[in-house]
Amino acid sequence: MLVDLIRVPDPRCIDDLLDEPLGLMYLAASVREAGHQVRITNLAGCTDANWQERLAEADVYGIQLYTPTVFLGIKIAEYLRTRFPRAKRLCGGAHPSALPDAPELAVFDAIVAGEGETAIVEIVNRWQQGAPVPRVWRSPLIKNLDSLPLPARDLVDMNLFHRKVDGARCFGILASRGCVYKCAFCDQSVFGHRVRFRSLDNLMQEINGIIAAYGIRHFEFFDDMFADNHKLVTAFRERMAGGGIIYRCNGRTDRADLDNYRVLYDSGCRVICYGIESGSQYMLDRMNKHNTVANARRAIDMAHEAGMLVNGYFIIGFPGETAETIEATMEFIRTTGIDQAQGYTFVPLPGCDVSRNPEKYGIISMSKDYSEYYLIFGTEGMGGRTISTKYLSAEQLEAQVRRFRQFLKERPTRGKVQDYYSRVLHYNIKP
Repeated sequence: MLVDLIRVPDPRCIDDLLDEPLGLMYLAASVREAGHQVRITNLAGCTDANWQERLAEADVYGIQLYTPTVFLGIKIAEYLRTRFPRAKRLCGGAHPSALPDAPELAVFDAIVAGEGETAIVEIVNRWQQGAPVPRVWRSPLIKNLDSLPLPARDLVDMNLFHRKVDGARCFGILASRGCVYKCAFCDQSVFGHRVRFRSLDNLMQEINGIIAAYGIRHFEFFDDMFADNHKLVTAFRERMAGGGIIYRCNGRTDRADLDNYRVLYDSGCRVICYGIESGSQYMLDRMNKHNTVANARRAIDMAHEAGMLVNGYFIIGFPGETAETIEATMEFIRTTGIDQAQGYTFVPLPGCDVSRNPEKYGIISMSKDYSEYYLIFGTEGMGGRTISTKYLSAEQLEAQVRRFRQFLKERPTRGKVQDYYSRVLHYNIKP
């Protein structure tokens, strides 16, 4: 069978071609290994005027759905049902994993909830044999990530993507899946709460293959826990001795360790990213971060001592947020010497604890218009209006987000920032 895996465009994104569709590349590799034909149709960058002309006939269409663009993914599926009525339509990703029974998914013949690689192969095999397929396929976690074929980067034009690390074009890599923490704003419906790491040999096979095929030596590790696996980081440094790669990765501030950070730097890490979220301990506790502001301060100091730049992510507008807690976050940024700070408007993504239990968090109203569920929009950097709380109305929150974004704009950054972020920083924020 011919399987067409479709990346849905995001016209509100500052750079819709920032990252390669890594998840679809993993799926494509598994489908191909199972003996089926497969292609990836990358609609990133397309508009309503031209995405239809990019779609060609196939036996199965697989559409990856995220909440902010689910309305576009459904529109694409409805178009495919009309144009190619004999084809099967399958969806997976964060939105259907969190809401597999959602009525907006009625256009699909089958829905994958969870990791998709083994699920899509089994579903396509059954359709080929004329066997029944359950409407919702609940996929268990893949225990051995080394069992998966490496992402099929050859099925897309890798020159299209713009992600940079330390000023140079980079490729994205996942060294692990899952996160043991249960932050109230996060949904782990796809990868779960058990961390599974790839072996070092498997990871090095991918890195060396990229270097040989593309000449790329800059990378971003997208997984949550790379910097905190001391054993892996140490072994990685030994394997990369003299390898000349540069990368950035994510870490937890409560897991910061100076010796480990020196090893990270020696292995090629030049930027470490933390989900700090807030400079208010009250807000961190409400978010169920199981972390402290003091830990964040110490981690930034350790990373700097090891020679790395620090990029911090901050959530503005989580229920309980006030002008005073936002001021605490700004004071944290002023006084820690963090190199880069990025702010995102809180959105109650399906599957997170806030979305499941809004009354617990003091939410008065919560939109179900998923087209509003974007964290950041264009160069102005504003997020969608999705909630009103007993602490801040939607209008008051928007004013506070503007104040925070203006603060970031006026604060100098250190190190090379991504082009799209420069556009946000230099945008003239409206009062």
